Amino acid sequence: MNTRLLAAVGLAAILGGTATATLAQPPAGPGPRGPGRGMRGGPGHFADLGLRGVDLTDAQRDQIRAIMQSHQEATRAAHAKLRDAHRALAEATRAETIDEAAVRARSGDVATAMADEAILSAKIRGEVLAILTAEQQAKLKEQRETRQQRMQERQQLRQKPPQ
Repeated sequence: MNTRLLAAVGLAAILGGTATATLAQPPAGPGPRGPGRGMRGGPGHFADLGLRGVDLTDAQRDQIRAIMQSHQEATRAAHAKLRDAHRALAEATRAETIDEAAVRARSGDVATAMADEAILSAKIRGEVLAILTAEQQAKLKEQRETRQQRMQERQQLRQKPPQ
């Protein structure tokens, strides 16, 4: 029973982490404006920051591009660390004999890597927000609130029993 539970938890962590690591990877090939440039393409593109629909000046785009490029190596390292942690967890959960301590340790490594990546992302986002005007920040806040409201509505619809 415990072995099956651990295997299920490990598999869930692997699948969730694999999706995270896969989504975190840049798309293959350069974007429409070359690698790492423009709204799509390359690591850390503007869409990741939730800036879609915010009218940015050319100067702001250049500043954001510079911020993203300054963190490019750290972002790649964080992605690699998370990917490696997920692989180690997958290996631990696929072992011939289940070593609970090893699975827990590898799960802890995944959690640490995820936290490191989240902190880096928050720092980058903070740097970007600092160059936006009050109106642009208000628009971002409004968009975030609208998305949250939609998510809550969808969750409520899923929770209602069929009639």
